[in-house]
Amino acid sequence: MSAAPPLGSHRVTPPAVHRRSAALRTWWASLRADALDAWMSPMVRKGTMGAMAITVGSFTPAFLPTDSHVLDVLGMPWMASLPWRIVATALVLVGVALLLEAWLRLRPRSGSAPLPAVIWALWSLPLLVAPPLFSRDAYSYAAQGHMVEMSWDPYSVGPFFSPGSFMDQVDPMWLFTPAPYGPLALQAQHLVVTATGGHAFLAAIGMRVWGLLAVAIIAYALPRLAENVGVSRNHAIWLGVLNPLVILHLVGGAHNDAIMIALSCLALLLASQGRLGWAVVAVAAAAGFKQTGVLTLIGVAGLALQFRHPLGTSQRVYLATVARSGVAAFVVFAGLTQLSGLGWGWVPNLSVPVSLRSMLSPPTFVGSVLEGVLTVFGLPEQWRSIPLHAMQGLGVLVAVAAIVYLTWRYGRTKPMVAVTGAYIALCLGSPVIHPWYTLWGLVLLGATRARPRVVTVAVWVTIFLLGYSAMDAAVSSGLLAMGLTAVAIVAWRWRRALHSGAFTAADARTSKERTDHPHTPLHLDRPILRVQ
Repeated sequence: MSAAPPLGSHRVTPPAVHRRSAALRTWWASLRADALDAWMSPMVRKGTMGAMAITVGSFTPAFLPTDSHVLDVLGMPWMASLPWRIVATALVLVGVALLLEAWLRLRPRSGSAPLPAVIWALWSLPLLVAPPLFSRDAYSYAAQGHMVEMSWDPYSVGPFFSPGSFMDQVDPMWLFTPAPYGPLALQAQHLVVTATGGHAFLAAIGMRVWGLLAVAIIAYALPRLAENVGVSRNHAIWLGVLNPLVILHLVGGAHNDAIMIALSCLALLLASQGRLGWAVVAVAAAAGFKQTGVLTLIGVAGLALQFRHPLGTSQRVYLATVARSGVAAFVVFAGLTQLSGLGWGWVPNLSVPVSLRSMLSPPTFVGSVLEGVLTVFGLPEQWRSIPLHAMQGLGVLVAVAAIVYLTWRYGRTKPMVAVTGAYIALCLGSPVIHPWYTLWGLVLLGATRARPRVVTVAVWVTIFLLGYSAMDAAVSSGLLAMGLTAVAIVAWRWRRALHSGAFTAADARTSKERTDHPHTPLHLDRPILRVQ
């Protein structure tokens, strides 16, 4: 017989460990149940099919690095051929359309069942193996992370000074431009490069890890923030989490904006719970990824004061809180910058993105039109450049004035309106707009009390930018491939219409009966663009 163990020699698991383990098991069971329930919806499955089509169609020169040997390594060099580019372009266009339709038809209405936030993960999973989508920024991120890895200063030189596979896959437009991003963004890129063993293409895909983490944070924080400020949780999930722009640009495109937006949402949630100190830390971290994150302080101060003083407070107290929070955020940001070891070299590089002429920007668009008019009239070049710079400068001034007005007028009483409007004003007044820039305000709009007309505009903006992104990718595949794809899709739709005949009233009744079936998880018998 073996001797009994000495008294007190056996290990006792602390009760706190048991509680954490039980909470983790409960969370996982709830998440799994939500995912299974969401998968029962035909629209969720349709959105996933759309994401899968985009992933398959993304393996073309339109998304892969320039002069890349990825297709040769995969043993599929035929994917660079014209026939495959036609098929791939069609897959991307159809995939975007499927994802958009699924999102529109999932729009919640009054009395709808809770919308599972986990749908974003189901739509994102197929994108994990795709190359960076609708933008080549992730290739620049990988090169910048490699420069940090090699102890070079990415704030002083561009990827051109990092010869090799990392440089080869960067868009030629950005080869000589130093990094304009915050120090935390560069260290995050460095971490991915290290984790992927210095493999350039895998590092670019690995940047998507931060996008996944960011959308997970948004999916956690935004619905709770919405409930704290009296906005529908379902509305927040639908507009701010499941929005196809979020899926395709924050996850698919792996942009630095993702973490900035996520930390901003978390900061606003913390402020709405009265935890102003932690909210300020979150804002400082957000600015460490993208400097525009400092605007979140407008809403953070107002939400924190509303928690502490439900009956309201004075404008002087609000402005003082904004100022103190700004100073504290700067101190934290300076500390994070010091810890990063990268310094403040990003300050003179803030003008780097402006070097691109973006026709999505209203000031740039108007200035370019005026420039074209002066060109038609044969004016000298020094005169022709005046309207563009003047309109871009005017746009910045209008944006700053709008931000000041929104802060003064709504920061204390309607902080979510103030901060959301501030981000929208900054985006619209900027000389450069990319589709993912609109998500600065669009995500927060999900937790903002807005008129139905405003939400309708947001939906149409989403539709337009998705179409813009899809067509931009189609053009990148080659004009011939895009033209042949368009002809094939139109011919297919025309043939289908001829064989199916007109859609009769009886068909409509039958369709309504199907969507009203009690076992359909999410009802779809509603106009796509009507906003409650």
